[in-house]
Amino acid sequence: MRISTNQIYQNGLSSLLAQQERVTNLQEQLATGLKVKYASDDPISFTQIDWMNQRISTTELLQKNCMNASNALNLEESVLSNCVSNLQRLRQIQVEAGDGSKSEIQRQALATEARDILTQIQAFANSKDNDGNYLFAGAQTGTMPFSLDATGQYIYNGDSTQRFQLIAPSLQIAINDVGDEIFMRIPDGNGDFSVSATAANQGTGTMTTGAVTDSSAYIADDYTVNFATNSAGQLVVMVSGAATGTVIPSSGIVDDAPLYQMGMSLSFNGLTVEVSGMPQAGDSFQIKPSENTSLFATIQDMVNNLNLPFTTAVEKAATVTENNQLMAQIDSALKNITNIISNLGSRSNQVVSAQESNQDMIDASTITLKYLSEAEPTMVATQFNLQLVSLQAAQQSFVRVQNLTVFNYL
Repeated sequence: MRISTNQIYQNGLSSLLAQQERVTNLQEQLATGLKVKYASDDPISFTQIDWMNQRISTTELLQKNCMNASNALNLEESVLSNCVSNLQRLRQIQVEAGDGSKSEIQRQALATEARDILTQIQAFANSKDNDGNYLFAGAQTGTMPFSLDATGQYIYNGDSTQRFQLIAPSLQIAINDVGDEIFMRIPDGNGDFSVSATAANQGTGTMTTGAVTDSSAYIADDYTVNFATNSAGQLVVMVSGAATGTVIPSSGIVDDAPLYQMGMSLSFNGLTVEVSGMPQAGDSFQIKPSENTSLFATIQDMVNNLNLPFTTAVEKAATVTENNQLMAQIDSALKNITNIISNLGSRSNQVVSAQESNQDMIDASTITLKYLSEAEPTMVATQFNLQLVSLQAAQQSFVRVQNLTVFNYL
């Protein structure tokens, strides 16, 4: 087969252009530090680089979410910790309120302090974040969650929505707690039932908060504990329920009722309460299933109880039963908020773990991205020099071949 001069020329030129392109590519890698800049450079590596960039960008957004979640949880924990400090002081006030030697003036001073704490806790409950959003209003972040209605009752204006933040590829975390569950669902009494003295009582009888001592036998009902005089002129105790009817005595006859003894335990239908002091015939107490009340209403009841007359034995006794109930409710509120703070701590730990995991992902992806996209300077420089020498040799060879002619040999 004959090869024409034109074919030799074209082949030589194509080889020169190919080597020139390789030199140019290597020169660009030295200048930019990148070995893959366009899809045509290396389609597979280019696709992997694009994926790595997307993964890094997405994970960096998750890290920002982690920071926002951490700030929200820390702020809520700080606010609720302040509430706990105030509640602990309220509990101390309740203990002091149980001191029968306190004067009315001293109790009124305690009432003033309790009222100030109520104002402070309400302010905490209506706290805002750095963006001006209410912390405890659920999704209604622009609405003040707690206020007084026209009747003087504390109401919740938010909703029951917990907001969630994505902090890892498959992990969302709650970044708020609903104010209704924190401040408005405090069970009155001991959590199972509440005890209250009738306002018209004339004796010095008081009743403890009691407890459910046999859950299998407990019957929730509206009970009335009455004190009456039997035919012998002795004080007896009678119990009846709105639904269960006569309980003690089962006959409902006064002379069948047990005699009252100071400090006696009264057990029926799975519950037990203790009665102290000396009630008079006609005095009574109510025992009702617990209902949710607000922390604010509980503190207001404390203030009201501390402002009651406190001079005679009867007046002092009138405050004791309520004081016992309020102490139990303050303890319930403390337990509730403490549990929420503990849960906040658990969520904060999850955020920290997610941040560490996200950072590991960013670091690993960055290393892979560098391996895929960045050129190794020493290796590229070596290849560039070798390719440049090869190009120069090819150019010289091409010039010599181009000048060859058969007439040189005639």
